[in-house]
Parts: sequence; C-alpha cells; structure tokens
Amino acid sequence: MKFTMDNSLVGKRITLIEMVDEDNPIQSGMKGVVTHVGGGVINVRWDNGRNLGVIVGEDRYTISDSTD
Repeated sequence: MKFTMDNSLVGKRITLIEMVDEDNPIQSGMKGVVTHVGGGVINVRWDNGRNLGVIVGEDRYTISDSTD
C-alpha cells in the first residue's frame, strides 16, 4: 500500500520491522500509532509507551490503513 508522507498518516497503525542507527531502538515487531509526520520522520507513540520516530528511507516499517 502506498502512502504520502504527510499528516494524513496520523492515527494509522505502524509496525516496526527494523530500526537502524539508534542507541536504544524500539524492538522489531512493535506496533504503534503515527502521531505526526514531518522532516523525514514519522513520529510514533509505540504500544510499549515510548514515543520515538522512524526515519523515512532508513528504518524499515509497515503502515496499516487501519486506525485500530
């Protein structure tokens, strides 16, 4: 599924495949909710309570069309 990199992603579910170049990365497979998009970063509130963005073009993730 193709998405535009703008705030239309806010509220969508995201699943992390791999986070690179982060000292304390989010665990692969973790799910969360997109909270903001800008500057090449998708900011996420992860289900484990952390808030940390994924870097577009570096980190690997999938975004669901679902908001559940």
